Amino acid sequence: MVALTIFGIFFVLMLLGVPVVVALAAGTLAGFWQIGLAESLRILYTFPLNILEGVNTPALTAVPFFILAGHLMSAIGLTDRIFTLANTLVGHMKAGLAQVNVMTSLLFGGVTGSAIADVAGIGNLVIAQMEKHGYPRAFSAALTCASSVIGPTMWPSVPLLIYAFSAQVSVERMFLAGIGPGIVLVVTLMIYNRSVANRFDVPVMPRPKLAVIGSELSRSGWALLAPVIIIGSVTTGVATPVEAGVIACTYTLILGLAYRTLAFSRLRRAVGETVILFGSILMIIGVSHAMGFVLTYDRVPQRVAEAVLTVTENKHVFLFLVIIFFLLLGMILENIPAMIILIPIMLPLVDHFGIDRVHFGLIMVYGLLIGIVTPPVGVALFIVTRIADISFERVCWAALPFLVPLIVVLFIITYAPGIVLFIPDVLLGG
Repeated sequence: MVALTIFGIFFVLMLLGVPVVVALAAGTLAGFWQIGLAESLRILYTFPLNILEGVNTPALTAVPFFILAGHLMSAIGLTDRIFTLANTLVGHMKAGLAQVNVMTSLLFGGVTGSAIADVAGIGNLVIAQMEKHGYPRAFSAALTCASSVIGPTMWPSVPLLIYAFSAQVSVERMFLAGIGPGIVLVVTLMIYNRSVANRFDVPVMPRPKLAVIGSELSRSGWALLAPVIIIGSVTTGVATPVEAGVIACTYTLILGLAYRTLAFSRLRRAVGETVILFGSILMIIGVSHAMGFVLTYDRVPQRVAEAVLTVTENKHVFLFLVIIFFLLLGMILENIPAMIILIPIMLPLVDHFGIDRVHFGLIMVYGLLIGIVTPPVGVALFIVTRIADISFERVCWAALPFLVPLIVVLFIITYAPGIVLFIPDVLLGG
C-alpha cells in the first residue's frame, strides 16, 4: 500500500534525525515510484509541478506577515511590560506568580500568537521571578511550557491560519473560534495552580490599587491591542487576512518607534527568522501537496474512511480515537507538518460524521499543540531546559502533571462544540 511506503520511510528517516521536509520528500518519491510514475521521465515534471501547485495560492501570502508580526513583537521587547501588567492584574491571587505565568502567556501570546515565542520570550523572566519567591524551578519551567499553548490556540496564529487555508474554511471563523477554548484553558490552568499552591511556601502579594492598575494598562495596553486589531479588521471586513497581517506588522513597528526599542539589528534578525521559517513551511506545504496527489491517486483517503467506518459509525467514538491519535502523533511530530499531512486525509471522515470543520480545526490545532509539552519531542521542553538551566529529565517529570488539565480541556472542547462555535456563530452567523 502506497500510504505504508510513504509514512514508513518518513518515520524511519525522522527517527534517524533527517529534517521533516527531506523525510517527507523521500517517502513521497517512493510513493511516485510505487504507483508507476517513476518508471518514465514523467516524475521529473510531475513531482516539482505538484510542489509548485501546492504553494501557488494567494491565501498563503498572509502567513509570512503573521510570522513577522510575532517576531517583531518579541524584538521590540514587550516582555517586561506584559509581565508587570500581568503581575498587577493577578499577582495578589493565591499561587500569585503561578497565575501571573498563565496571564503573561495569555497577554504575550496575544501579540505573538506563537507558543515557542512565548517560552523563549518570557521564560527567563517568569521562571526567575517564580523561583525567587519560593516556587521550584522545575515546576516553574513546566508551567511556562504548559501555559505557552494558550497563545496559538486563542489568538490569531499561524496554525489556525494554515488550517483555515488547508481545510478551506473561513479565516475569520477560525480566529474567533479559538477564543472560547482559550478562555477555558486559562481558567483550567488557574484552577490547577490554585489546587497545588498549598504544596509551596510562597507569599501572597497585596492587592494593587486601581491607580496602579490604570497606570500599567496605559503603559502596556497599546501592545495588547494587536490581536484586537487583527481579529476586528478581518471579521468586520475592513481588511483581508493578508492586509490584517500587514497592518499587524505596521502597528508593531509604530509601537517599537514609540517605545524607542526598535533597533535595526533586531529588525534584521526578525526578518531573517521570518524568511527561514516561512521558507520551511512553504517546502512542507509543497511536498505535502505532492504527497496528497499520490495518496489521492491510490484512493488512500477513501480507504482510510472505509477502515474507520468498519471500526465505528459513532461520531463520539470517532472523536475519542482522534484525540488519542493527535496526542500520540504530537509526541513525535511538530504540529504544523502534522496538520498539513493529516488534513486532506481526515476531512472526508469529518464531513461523513457531520462534524463542523472549524470545530475539528480547533481540536486538531490544540490537540497537536499539547505535543510541545510532551516528551520525547516536546519543543517547548527543550527550549525551557536551556532557559532555566535544568535537566531535560526534571522538566519532563514536572510537566507530566500539567498534561492532565491540558487533556481535560481537549476533551471539553471536543465534546462541547458550543464552546468553539458560539462566538463565531454570534458574530458571523451560524
